[in-house]
Amino acid sequence: MPRRKRKSRFTRKKATKARCIIGIPTDSEWKTMQNFASFVVADEEGDPHKFSTQETAFILPEGVLPDKMHHPTAYWIGKIKQIRARNEEDVWVLVQWFWSPQEVNSVIKSFLNSVYVDHATVVRYDERAVDQGVFDSDEFYCRFDLEYRARKIHPNVTRTACCCGVSYNPDRDPVMHFCPRPACRAAFHQECLKRPTQKLNAAARARKFIESWPDTDEKLSIEDLVGTRSCRKRRKGLESSISDPLEQFPEELVKAAQQQIVKAVVAARQLIYRSLLDDSSLPTDWEDKVDVEAAIPPKRKSSLVFVCPQCQSLI
Repeated sequence: MPRRKRKSRFTRKKATKARCIIGIPTDSEWKTMQNFASFVVADEEGDPHKFSTQETAFILPEGVLPDKMHHPTAYWIGKIKQIRARNEEDVWVLVQWFWSPQEVNSVIKSFLNSVYVDHATVVRYDERAVDQGVFDSDEFYCRFDLEYRARKIHPNVTRTACCCGVSYNPDRDPVMHFCPRPACRAAFHQECLKRPTQKLNAAARARKFIESWPDTDEKLSIEDLVGTRSCRKRRKGLESSISDPLEQFPEELVKAAQQQIVKAVVAARQLIYRSLLDDSSLPTDWEDKVDVEAAIPPKRKSSLVFVCPQCQSLI
């Protein structure tokens, strides 16, 4: 869950002499209003806090007091797209809202009379990216864009979800099996997958894992890859001295590439694939590209092995 926010120092604006606020600008009026790059909100101590376009902010909904402690999920979160004003007292902000799955399934009421209380950080989560960065469990993240008026979500949920139609939920799903092949790039719930019909020993299973290449949809064995046209020119003496192409790579790199998918495993497979395909030497800084400790789990009972429902590769 997102971490608990500190008590806000912002309070409701104290009563002042009556002023005229016309109301929500129409589309035509919005185009004529003066454009600004930022606006300032003062807290109860009079300290100014500037909010600028393209920043993301915590925003208190109408009716929620800003002088109390609130859980981060009590706030709205929005990215400031435009700032315009009729005058210095009548400032309006065009916001791109971040919605929870529950909110997407319902109709959110008016976003009027909200209070900007703090800056927020929202991590972009790409479900199909094999190099998706790691983010903490207490961070906010977004994965889709919603066109509210058109009622469309991008990217299409069916292209990124498990075969059951439900996407990965980092707060709920402890184990997901990810297929790295370019045409798949999807994570599947363990209970939605089938076990392989072919019985494989540990060595054969490890080799099948490494041959599920993140760089191609072709089902190329290691020997197929070495035998491709671009690899026919062997390094001098290599073919006669090494019977298994994997023997030319550091043992830790190979072991990392043979694991079920986590981020470091993808990097290890890609290094081996490109080196074999291009008949090139392994980069000297390969250890900076692969977190071996993260890729190779501590010794324990073997994890369950399944097949990808789309390409039938081991995952």
